[in-house]
Amino acid sequence: MTFEHYLALFIAMFLVAVIPGPAVFAITSASVASGYKRGISMTLGLLLADYVFILLAISGLAVVAEVLGSAFVIIKYLCAAYLIWMGISLLLSKPDTTPTDTATHSTHSAILSGFLLTLSNPKAIVFYVALFPTFVAIESMTYVDILGIMVCATLAFGSVNLGYVYLGGQARKLISTPRRLTLLNRCAGSVLAASGVTVAMR
Repeated sequence: MTFEHYLALFIAMFLVAVIPGPAVFAITSASVASGYKRGISMTLGLLLADYVFILLAISGLAVVAEVLGSAFVIIKYLCAAYLIWMGISLLLSKPDTTPTDTATHSTHSAILSGFLLTLSNPKAIVFYVALFPTFVAIESMTYVDILGIMVCATLAFGSVNLGYVYLGGQARKLISTPRRLTLLNRCAGSVLAASGVTVAMR
């Protein structure tokens, strides 16, 4: 792949990432409710799923998606249920003005939720099945090309998602009283639950 190929792929990935969807709403709400660390952990999970999609696309994602169609449906509903559960947890949570990482909001659970979000995201599936092959010559991929594609994904998707994490974290910093934080948690919980419903209905 040439520099022009990488640049075109990066721009396409960046534009796809900027478009708000369940993943964007989830990581922003998680950052608002629990601080930067949880949002960053969810972003890591999102990227790990993108790496899986890249490897599947190179080995024939369309075939894999057809064979594992039921598995993708199960993942979608698991992700939806997890988002709804997180939303309800926030709605019922007591205000805490300092970000914490409890068992409920552990790093591992944040990474897993981010991973499942991307795997169940129709936008990601459409991109890697329909658009991805137009930017890369899959039949002549080398290990260097694969590494370069993953770097593009990291820079494009990672930078955009971390930007949303930063905005969510900054919003949390502006909320210094328990009353305001309670309202913020309810808003974030509602967004997460709504994102879960959206994922389930797609």
